[in-house]
Parts: sequence; C-alpha cells; structure tokens
Amino acid sequence: MANILHKRKAADPSASDLTVGELAINTSDGGLFTKTSGGSVVEVGSGGGGGATGAGSDAVFWENGQTVTTNYTITDGKNAGSFGPITINSGITVTVGAGEHWTVI
Repeated sequence: MANILHKRKAADPSASDLTVGELAINTSDGGLFTKTSGGSVVEVGSGGGGGATGAGSDAVFWENGQTVTTNYTITDGKNAGSFGPITINSGITVTVGAGEHWTVI
C-alpha cells in the first residue's frame, strides 16, 4: 500500500500553504482541506468524518465556520449553504456565478 503525502498543522491552511489539489489536515480538529484551481482553499471533510455530528447516534448538528478569510468562488453548477451570521473579512471576495446560489440561514 502506498502512502499519500499531505500537509498537516494545528490550524486551517491558507491559499499560500497549498498547491492546487494538494491535501492538508488540521491536526487540532481533523478538518481536511484542498486548494481549487480558482485559488480557494475549501474544506472537503470535517473532523467528524463529514456530515452531521452529535452525541451518540444523534447526528443532527451541521457546523460551519463564521468568518470567510480567503477568496472563494462557488463551483460552477453548484450551490452553497452556510449557517450565519457570516463575516467576510475586509479585502476578501466571495464570488457567486450567474447559475449558482449561496444561501445563509
């Protein structure tokens, strides 16, 4: 079996930490990240293995961050959702294309 090399540190990676398609693991919370061809860093899995989490078998809680710190473009042909409030840092852009939607609940 081959080993897959990836970056790891105790914080979420920034765009400058990764090359396109490279994986990084946040060793504090187990989040898994990659860098898109558009230059955005996206979380592709959470420490709970992705999806809802909860106590015991009660997988009813979906969690997301509260601050956008890196430019992000919603993938063509996809929609995005977040639980708010959401803060977008100064100088940061979230791009939502003509055929995509971002809903903050």
